[in-house]
Amino acid sequence: MSSDLREEEKQKKKHPVPNPQQQSTKMRICVLQSSYEGSGCTLEGLDDVPSQPGAFTTQHTFEYRFIHPDKNKAKQEIDEAAAEGFDFYFNFLWGTLDDPVAGLQESRYFESLGLPSCGVRSWERSQTKNDFYRNARHHGRPLVPGNKTFPLFVKPANGCASQMIHDKSVCHDQMELESALRCINEALHDNRVRRAQALGIQDTEAYANSYDPIGRDSDDIVVQEFIEGTDYTCSVIQLGSSCVALTPFVYKMKVQGKDKFLTFDLKFDASTQIELLVKRDNPDLFERLQQAAIEAFLISGCNGSHMGCDVDLRATPNGQVFAIEINPQPAAFMPEGTFQDLPIIHSLPGRHPAVINIFIANHMITHPDKWSVSLKVAAEYDNMAPKYDKGIETLSTIATGIRKLVDDFDFSGTVIDLACGTGIFGRVLRESKGASQTPLRGSSRLLGCDISAGMLEICSQAGFYDDVHMDSMETFLLSPDRYANSVDHIVCFSAIHFLRPELFSFILVLCFIVANKSITLSVDEIPDEFNEVVTKKGLGHMHSTNHLSSMKAFGEPKGWHLVRSERQFSWKSPHTGVEVYTTYFRFERADDRYRDLMFMPENLPN
Repeated sequence: MSSDLREEEKQKKKHPVPNPQQQSTKMRICVLQSSYEGSGCTLEGLDDVPSQPGAFTTQHTFEYRFIHPDKNKAKQEIDEAAAEGFDFYFNFLWGTLDDPVAGLQESRYFESLGLPSCGVRSWERSQTKNDFYRNARHHGRPLVPGNKTFPLFVKPANGCASQMIHDKSVCHDQMELESALRCINEALHDNRVRRAQALGIQDTEAYANSYDPIGRDSDDIVVQEFIEGTDYTCSVIQLGSSCVALTPFVYKMKVQGKDKFLTFDLKFDASTQIELLVKRDNPDLFERLQQAAIEAFLISGCNGSHMGCDVDLRATPNGQVFAIEINPQPAAFMPEGTFQDLPIIHSLPGRHPAVINIFIANHMITHPDKWSVSLKVAAEYDNMAPKYDKGIETLSTIATGIRKLVDDFDFSGTVIDLACGTGIFGRVLRESKGASQTPLRGSSRLLGCDISAGMLEICSQAGFYDDVHMDSMETFLLSPDRYANSVDHIVCFSAIHFLRPELFSFILVLCFIVANKSITLSVDEIPDEFNEVVTKKGLGHMHSTNHLSSMKAFGEPKGWHLVRSERQFSWKSPHTGVEVYTTYFRFERADDRYRDLMFMPENLPN
């Protein structure tokens, strides 16, 4: 065995990776946080309440580990957290090389362990604000401030929370500019010493003093045109290879006016509040803020975080929107205080429990070899396909349940049937609605997707669907080119029990984002007995999850109404003999004015 392989085996024993294919409704999750202990950080005392994802969900259990910036101590603390064998890790180590708290270097070491995680990434922390502006100009999006015309704005290229920003940061002429540069260079001295230490530079003082005290081209200083206007923030949540922008918010400060801006003191002033925008008040500005935030996310280093980002924006009085800064954590998970996650609370379907599952699902989707059993499930259904419809007739009431829904509700327009199988929904729809809703008639279209080639072959031959795709639910919903970007209804019957809880939330959020009119699905109450039997038979990949409590807890997203929730016997398992009851849910969009989310279904650029 080579020395490299021996070292890899050693690391595996030292940092055991949990078996992610073990289906469980509850994960044990470790949250890595930057410790302020002894740091002397400016934010110590202002940021007393750490992020607490565990305060927002009961589906998973969270434990918190605080990491110190001392290199050897941090490595030991991370090793200890890794050795505990958590199912998943949230990395909230936010420091750059300039900060006196754990961050970039500690994240780089954590990433080397290859543990399942989401969160702040070392490559994003290594990027300065100047790097972001250069990247934006290279891509031509989003709009960022120039750097030539007075008044100019001076701030650090690293850091967060408006540190070192004050009333003198705006410069109207060269004299004010030089004064501001002298001030910020003096303030950056300790940061530069820390950076030099982190980079292994011997003479840290010489490094810190090497910067021109009035030079405007220093790599750790931003000099850019001051944008007169108002400060906003828009959260962007990553969804696989896509993303969604939530409702933007505006900062309400005791000092108002187009020439005012968020200083460090104002940001943490007790009177400063955040207020969600109401789209109908100014829909154009609302969407421009969201568009700029999405563009900022797409060209940032945040797209490998499996989370998303917060984008700080500034809008001029005439509505022109500039991206000012990227923050890599779109959810603060603070139970109280000024900076609660109002966009998640009020505009994301499923709120905090859903966003936690989305972060985990983003990792799962990019690591299907470790998490997915869909190929094995598809193979089982390939074998069942020739006799599936007969089994449905004799062992289930699925067709009857669907027929009642089709008789009672409207399905005109474009319909997506997730996990369509042999096409039972399409057949029932044809029988109930007749020729008016058959494929290729008028504006009605029926599209299906499934992971089983055998099931899809039968579905295609029946001719009830305009088009079918061999694809997973999440991949199909993230590919709008396959459904012409406009979907009226989404249906899913007797299939979501195969989804892990995290992917269930992920897909449910996507459904509420994509559907224009309705969502209709069945939630099967899979008993423990079923899973015990299939596991004994060597069919552990057919493990199913009862999502009923999660579905009920999801609630009614803003702008939607639950118009039916009806429970009935659904099917008897041919493998186990277990009887399964199902609850049918029908949601309808109640008010189109509350379409506050902007979905960007495109691949992230390199």
